[in-house]
Amino acid sequence: MSEEYGIVSARKVYLVAGKRTPFGRFGGGLAKKTPVDLAQECAQATLESINLLPKLIDHVIFANVVPSSTDTLYAGRHLGLRVGAPITTPAYNVNRLCGSGIQVILDANKLIKFQEAECVLVSGSENMSMTPHLTYGGRFGTKYGNLKSVDMLLDALTDQHCQTSMGITAENLAKEFSIGRELSDEYSFNSHKKCQQAYEQGFFDDEIIPVQAHKKNIIKDEHLRSDISLAQMQALPATFQKNGVVTAGSASGVVDGAAAAIIASEEFCLRNKLTPLAEIIDGTVVGVEPTLMGIGPSPAIKLLLERNKMGLDDINLVEINEAFAPQILACAKDLNLSLEKTNIWGGAIAMGHPLGTTGVRISLTLARQLKQTAGTYGIASACIGGGQGISLLLKSC
Repeated sequence: MSEEYGIVSARKVYLVAGKRTPFGRFGGGLAKKTPVDLAQECAQATLESINLLPKLIDHVIFANVVPSSTDTLYAGRHLGLRVGAPITTPAYNVNRLCGSGIQVILDANKLIKFQEAECVLVSGSENMSMTPHLTYGGRFGTKYGNLKSVDMLLDALTDQHCQTSMGITAENLAKEFSIGRELSDEYSFNSHKKCQQAYEQGFFDDEIIPVQAHKKNIIKDEHLRSDISLAQMQALPATFQKNGVVTAGSASGVVDGAAAAIIASEEFCLRNKLTPLAEIIDGTVVGVEPTLMGIGPSPAIKLLLERNKMGLDDINLVEINEAFAPQILACAKDLNLSLEKTNIWGGAIAMGHPLGTTGVRISLTLARQLKQTAGTYGIASACIGGGQGISLLLKSC
């Protein structure tokens, strides 16, 4: 980052390696695995893949949005202890909603730039199936009437400040940027198609680890529909608004899953003979109008490019979280971004969007895509409920 933002260290910081679980469909194969359970499997697989001893971890940072189990409140600390990090290794949790997974990478970058750490384990994990229903008034009772019970998952997907669900924010963008149902359905169909092709070509082989659950070995994203047709996509009813654009097929899948990565300094990599995937160059976070929250990646990317004196022509690949098809199409339209270099292996419409996990997932995927395509620069970005956008600039090693 530039001196203007207080980061004066010239140290290079790298995304060294990472792994993720397959994403389990809502109520599916991973439904009974806690976020910490899922994160542990990813973290251990990551350490083993580069023969890194847990005692070398200086800090653990954990991304999670909805604590769906009581141990998730302790997740960063528990993850470090479970993988064998020293008892003295500190940890904390991050919740910047859908931007949490990128935020943990930016936090790790800062710790290393400020020479407060050399090696940081970051993880994002979410079990949306396990999200509880809450009962208010149960502790002290009520004098008259019923106790209030709410669905924490449904409430988490609604911005109470502006009384707007995330789906309606996407409908607002569809109107704002004149994005119709036909274009939205076509984009959604292509997300599934690109993801299926990436699986068939083995692009996820080094990224996804198998997970044992219910005596079943889960090896692939359960939300992905390899048999979906464009006609089926077009036949789905609008979900959030009568005659609207967003359907169950053009929204990101509600899923369970985790991802983990090692972030380390150049000196640490040299000392431990590690070959990193990508250098972390910079990152930005911006605020936007809450009722148009999905546009967040656009100004976040614009600021990132401006700060680094770059243009989109300098960027080989872009990963933007597919919260909703009209949302990412609005961002592409606002940025004048080519979809040919965006989410080339599919996105959350096909794979699913485990809230705290996604930022780590798209950053890791992007780093691996740059390697696979011999690209140099890539940007990972996500919109954030409440009206924010976050972005990360990577340079392939």
